[in-house]
Amino acid sequence: MKHIRFLPFIALILLFISCNSSTVTTQPTPTTTSVARVTPTPTVPTVTPTPTFPTVPNQIVHFKTEDDMTLTGILYGTGKTGIICSHELHANKDIWSTNGFAQRIAAKGYMVLAYDFRGNGDSEGKGNPTKNETDLRAAVSFMRQQNVSSIVLIGSSMGGTATLKVAAHDKMTAIITLSAPQNFGSMVSDDEVRAIQAPKLFINSEDDRFSQETIHMADIASQPKDIHLYPGRLHGVALFDSEYDADVMQRIQNFLARYAPVNQ
Repeated sequence: MKHIRFLPFIALILLFISCNSSTVTTQPTPTTTSVARVTPTPTVPTVTPTPTFPTVPNQIVHFKTEDDMTLTGILYGTGKTGIICSHELHANKDIWSTNGFAQRIAAKGYMVLAYDFRGNGDSEGKGNPTKNETDLRAAVSFMRQQNVSSIVLIGSSMGGTATLKVAAHDKMTAIITLSAPQNFGSMVSDDEVRAIQAPKLFINSEDDRFSQETIHMADIASQPKDIHLYPGRLHGVALFDSEYDADVMQRIQNFLARYAPVNQ
C-alpha cells in the first residue's frame, strides 16, 4: 500500500521527463540568394561617315578691285566655262568647298572660282555689303583673264543679290541664285531683274524669309528662267547639307549642261 501511494507521483515525473526529451529546437536552414552577374555590352559610338568629294586641282589666287582692294579666292579645276561663287553673310569662300559643291562641279569639267568678299575670309578690308557688286566685278575680270569662253554666276543669299546686280549690267552666260533677297547691300530693281538676259535658275526654300522675293523676281524675269522651292526653311548653301543635296546638285548640273556646257 505504501508503494501504491507513490505511483501517481512517479508517473508524473516520467511524463515530465518524456516531454522534455521529445522537444527538439530546429534551427532554420539559411537561404542563399544567387545573384546573376551581367556583363554590360560595350556601347559602340555611331560614326557618321565623312563625305568624300572628287579631288580636283586647286590653287589660292588673289586679284584687285577697282578701288585697290586685294581679294582672295580658290580656283578649282580647269575648263573653258568659268563659274564664280559668291558667298552669303557671315561666311567666306569655304562654304562652297565644305559641302563639296566646288569640287563636284569642277570635276564635271568647269573652272570654279570661290572668293571672299572684302573683309571676309582672307580678303583685305572691312566687310561692306554695299561693295559686293564691286568685288564680284573684280572676280569676273579675273576669270576672264583665265581665257574662259563663258561665265556663270552663282550666289548664295547676299551673294545672290550681287549676282543679280552684276548680271543686269554685264552679259553673262547664265546665273543661279540660292535664297537671294532683292535688296541686300544694294537694291536690285524690278527693271534690273527684267534686264537680265542670261538664263536664270532661282532656288530657295518655301519658308525662307526671302522666298516671296524669290518668287516675285522669278515671276517678272524674262525667259529663259526656272524656279524651284524646297520644303522647309533651309537658307542658301544649307540646302547642300540636307536631304535635298542630290536634287539641288542635279538641278544645277542639268541647268549648266543646257545653258553653259563644258565644251562651249
